[in-house]
Amino acid sequence: MKAMILAAGVGSRLMPLTLTIPKPMLPVANKPALEHIVNLCKRNGIQKIKMNLHYLPEAVDKYFRGGEDFGVEISYSIEKNLLGTAGGIKRIQSFFDETFIVLSGDGFTNIDFADMLRFHKENNSKATIAVKPFEDTSKFGVVVTDENKAIKSFQEKPKKEDALSNLVNLGIYIFEPEILDLVPAKEVYDFGYNLFPDLLEKNIPFYAYETDAYWSDIGSLEEYWKVNLDIASGAVKDYADYDKEVAKKIYVNTSSKIDKTVVERSTPPILIGKNAEISKGVDLRGPVVIGDEVFIEENAIIENSVILKNTYIGKGVEVKKSVVSQNYHMSVANNFGTFIDDDAVLKSHFIIPFKTKFNQFLIRSTDRTVAFFALLFLSPIFLLVAILIKLDSKGPVFYKSKRLKSPAIEKKGSKWYVYFKEKPINYYVFRTMYIDADKRVKELKNKYDGGPFVKIENDPRVTKIGNKLRKTSIDELPLFWNVLKGHMSLVGVWALPIYEAQHLLDKGMKGEDTEEGMDLTDVAQLRFKGRPGLAGFWQARGRSNLTAEERALHDSVQSVMENISEDDTDYLGEYAEFKSYRGYLKMLFETFKSVVRREGAI
Repeated sequence: MKAMILAAGVGSRLMPLTLTIPKPMLPVANKPALEHIVNLCKRNGIQKIKMNLHYLPEAVDKYFRGGEDFGVEISYSIEKNLLGTAGGIKRIQSFFDETFIVLSGDGFTNIDFADMLRFHKENNSKATIAVKPFEDTSKFGVVVTDENKAIKSFQEKPKKEDALSNLVNLGIYIFEPEILDLVPAKEVYDFGYNLFPDLLEKNIPFYAYETDAYWSDIGSLEEYWKVNLDIASGAVKDYADYDKEVAKKIYVNTSSKIDKTVVERSTPPILIGKNAEISKGVDLRGPVVIGDEVFIEENAIIENSVILKNTYIGKGVEVKKSVVSQNYHMSVANNFGTFIDDDAVLKSHFIIPFKTKFNQFLIRSTDRTVAFFALLFLSPIFLLVAILIKLDSKGPVFYKSKRLKSPAIEKKGSKWYVYFKEKPINYYVFRTMYIDADKRVKELKNKYDGGPFVKIENDPRVTKIGNKLRKTSIDELPLFWNVLKGHMSLVGVWALPIYEAQHLLDKGMKGEDTEEGMDLTDVAQLRFKGRPGLAGFWQARGRSNLTAEERALHDSVQSVMENISEDDTDYLGEYAEFKSYRGYLKMLFETFKSVVRREGAI
């Protein structure tokens, strides 16, 4: 039997936990929920698994790859546009040449597949749904059966008093491959809303397998909290596999550090992940699940809570009956928390290799040193340029532009959003255009038809002096002030003006080189995770000769290069050296050559 694991969901009801991680990869007892499902397949003798991916697919692919580390074969179906639960399986129908099972990758269960398959075969069923009795059916789809468990009808989230059954659909199905012949190709098609009513109408053998197995759809923060603590408490057997039990029901990974007095005073059960550090005086009141790379300061209290990875809990902070998101910083005793995706701030820097920290130190030091002396020695040129600009045309000496700096997070009502906030970096350059230039931009033809970037050939808005400044790149010299203040680096991605950034975010970017147009939106938006810089691949390897698509790709490569972990530098290939101080210097040298020669570096 093969398995299809549905892992394309965003997990919007679990925001903000799923802002940077897809719901199937949320840790359950310090393992991704999806890993528990993969392990369940393996224990039931299922070797070949297909997964559909949509939201942050790279997180799943990076972790599981081909499944070789998990004793199974995993392949993927990437869905650019979601086609529904049944439609997504239809597009890879050729994979399912035998009886197969469908599971949700973002839930948790320990159901017995073998027994469900036996039931399916005994009833000559073409489709079998796993169901379980629930007292409150208002949150689930209800399945109505006859005395033989043949399915007669469905109810979608009925009130308790209106429910015709107490059996709810668990989203676990066994199908015969011919069932997929009923699903139309290239259409949005769902099991519950489309396929199942069709089965009933055609009188196709369709049964409900009743189970008492543990099951959670992890459909809310409360459910996510509960399933973690249930596993820690032993309500689900054999799912907390830790290599060291330091005291009864207190499991600590061998790579973590916990003060002995904390173990003595803590109340089990407690699960602690990898590379965690727990200081003296901390009070752990189980059940508690603490993730990887969590740092807890003295006298903090953690009670009936789940702390996700890469999190810092400060002195005296109390966390009770809560889920603390990963990359979170709680540093004062009134429990004020901030999402900070910065290792140095989060105090998880203790697991960053010394070589990396040293490279970062050298780069930042060089940035500020070069910027300081550049501003010092170039001040006479600044004065001369200022005089020439004033003599040439009316207007200020400097042009101030709002540039996009970093992602931010905002809560609107009950929903969380990641958006790209206008954080002006006081981005000053010498003015090279007439003062009415911004008003006239819509009258002129943009060189880049397929992208968000604006470049006008023989731009009439550019002044005579401005044209000279641009050709020599002198107009950009004031940006050394941004580097000195730490807002930018000498090497990084190009900081887009707000109007270009907003166009890219709202409308995306589609290349015009192919008949259909290559959609580069997802790739281009990776650039927003990179640190702004005066120079980078976009300049050293093409400058203004690049197309809009090439500019976006260069910036995206550099952004990935900056953010990829040390464990994954193999992905960078020849570009890995640019993550080091040596590579940083090489990029500066390539940029200098590019500027002097007025051409790309390659």
